Amino acid sequence: MTRCWRTTLLAGVLGLGLTGAGWAIQDAPEEAPPGEDSASSEAESPEPAGESAGEELPQQAVEAVLDDPEAALSAFAEPPAPTSLSTLAEGDTVPVVCPFRDTIDYEPGEISCGLLAVRENRETETSRIIQLLYVKIHARGPEEGDAGDEDGEAGEDTFTPREDPIAYLTGGPGVGVPSYVERFKDHAATETRDLYILQQRGITQSGDFCPLYNAEEPALNVGQTPAEQEAFTLARLERCFDRAVAEGVDLSAYNTVENARDVRVLREALGYETWNVWGISYGSHLGQMLTQVDPEGIRALVIDAIVPNDLENLMRIHRWADRVLDHITSTCEADTACARAYPDLRERAYAAMASLQADPVIVTVSDTEVFPGGQVAVGGAAIAFAPFSMMYEQSTYPGMAAVLNALVRAAERRDETVFTAIALGAGGDLAGGDFSAGMNAAISCNDGYTWQNARVIAEDLSEVPGLAGLIGSVEGAEASQALCERYGMGLRDRSEYAPVSFDGPALIVNGAWDPITPPDLARQIMPGFSNGQYLEVPFAGHGPTRSDECTADIMVAFFDDPSAELDTSCVETANSAPDFAIPVTSHFAARAIVAMEEDRPALIGLLAWGGISAMILGMALLVFPVAFVLRRIDGTPSANTGGARAASVLASVLGIGGLAVLGYAAYATSEISPILLIAGFAGPAHLGAWAILLSGLAGLAALLLVAGARLSSGRMAFGTLAGIVITALAALSLAVFAAFADLTPF
Repeated sequence: MTRCWRTTLLAGVLGLGLTGAGWAIQDAPEEAPPGEDSASSEAESPEPAGESAGEELPQQAVEAVLDDPEAALSAFAEPPAPTSLSTLAEGDTVPVVCPFRDTIDYEPGEISCGLLAVRENRETETSRIIQLLYVKIHARGPEEGDAGDEDGEAGEDTFTPREDPIAYLTGGPGVGVPSYVERFKDHAATETRDLYILQQRGITQSGDFCPLYNAEEPALNVGQTPAEQEAFTLARLERCFDRAVAEGVDLSAYNTVENARDVRVLREALGYETWNVWGISYGSHLGQMLTQVDPEGIRALVIDAIVPNDLENLMRIHRWADRVLDHITSTCEADTACARAYPDLRERAYAAMASLQADPVIVTVSDTEVFPGGQVAVGGAAIAFAPFSMMYEQSTYPGMAAVLNALVRAAERRDETVFTAIALGAGGDLAGGDFSAGMNAAISCNDGYTWQNARVIAEDLSEVPGLAGLIGSVEGAEASQALCERYGMGLRDRSEYAPVSFDGPALIVNGAWDPITPPDLARQIMPGFSNGQYLEVPFAGHGPTRSDECTADIMVAFFDDPSAELDTSCVETANSAPDFAIPVTSHFAARAIVAMEEDRPALIGLLAWGGISAMILGMALLVFPVAFVLRRIDGTPSANTGGARAASVLASVLGIGGLAVLGYAAYATSEISPILLIAGFAGPAHLGAWAILLSGLAGLAALLLVAGARLSSGRMAFGTLAGIVITALAALSLAVFAAFADLTPF
């Protein structure tokens, strides 16, 4: 964002952080007097610094700066000395401009950010201080007409957030805050309560120690066999750990116990005696750990997509992948249309995975920066885990069967186009985005995820032999655990990871179709919650409290009154088996993805072909009616075209209408999931495809009819003849384009 010099000068003069000028955006409490405990001196619901500083600078001061900048500058006191890490103590906070301000749409005052100082390893006296980013999503107030506002209006000036905010515990582990901010700024949870999100240690702006994890050493991207890919993953992990140690990172400090202590420090720094706690996935593990580290700080607890604190049975990845395939295929078999479109889907899926396991499809790509050598091997894991990833969100469920069938079909036909598109998509964001793989790996080592995987993988593989070798091996799991131990990340004391016992109010939630943390794990931990309620949401995926409106409302009602009996009736009516989409099969999207990267001129030429044909038909839709009106005004009789004019108009209507329908179908398909486009176009795509085909037939008919009329009458105005012929040829061209681009109904 560019600013004029005056704005820039003012920003420099004011420092953008002087509380008296009302520029602070951070919600840290004011510093307590010397010798007084800052947490105890705060009110139970403290007013964040800067929120009461909304007054503007006196107009005279502004004018003075603009009239004589140097004199005005000299009148200001010396700016405060910058905060040094060496002077920070645990619990100190520093306001910061939110790092996502250019990517997430919000107004000042709706979201604010700060840095929290914590000790990296509280079990070592000489541990350094690190800073963690945290975000506050300010309660936005009731929506217009909601209950709770006497006048039926939001009333910004009168609204006061509830005094019991929510602390959200992020997942992954390793996911940064932007995706949560984007999702939760309009969530039911932030209507009446402030929501705090702590970006855990080791994630992006909270001290990511391997920010180029996936981008470093691109040769490690091109393993040609599952065994080689597993070895390359270990090599990349070793590089990350080695770099972290060289930079002074204490890898042993990245564990869930320390993460829970960080959450406690944030609560105390903000001055809250208690707050509500909400965690999903890894956040559910962190929430359970918090019941041991800071039980007195939890007013009410909601955990969703359950990871047991002892991690028992969590790492049964092959079992969970088989469960996902069973959900998809059994639901498809019970749906007449799906069963007819995709017969024997489960058997074909396992046969296709076995085929790719024995003989991966090797595709050639031009992006040798990401894939040195230009060759990428695609194995059976693509078939297993594309639909697996789609089961996280209920909104993508309609596309799961079609995507699974498209991948199986591609394997059966050794279709390099589809697998090239998948390979190119996988190489799209190797920088990691808002996910920190190094932190994830350290947590896995220290908490015991890696150890549990090595312990159960042999049994897991024997239980689902059809997936053996696709997503890991016994040797690879054991090598990962050995690597953890080599870098000082052996198992922590397992008493810290014992099943928890918590007598505070708790709501345990799980989606019935959660792919990675299924309901069995939630039921496993329930005996430890003496005052807990369990809610299983039918056909819901990973974390329904964040994605399902009904479940979110239940959670808010629980926070409002944790002792009240919950009305959960909506979960049965709001969630049902997915209605699987049956797209018109098309390779257009896969070809376009590949051509965009590999042969862009050819793609531009193809799109120009279709675009010019459509443009001519669109002009015809304007010209024919105008010509008709002008003839009526002039009283000029219409030329005898033998019906060719009507056929041309029909060809134009069908062609443009068909393209519009296909465009809408492409949009609707991508709204379900962009990956569904590799299967074709859902919705009314078949109507659009038929319309374009019929447009070509109408164009052919127009040519035949105008030729017959010309032979019979011998004369026809050149404009009429040219208009009919050009329109007819454009309709024929559009139909041939559709056939060439694989946009037919067949």
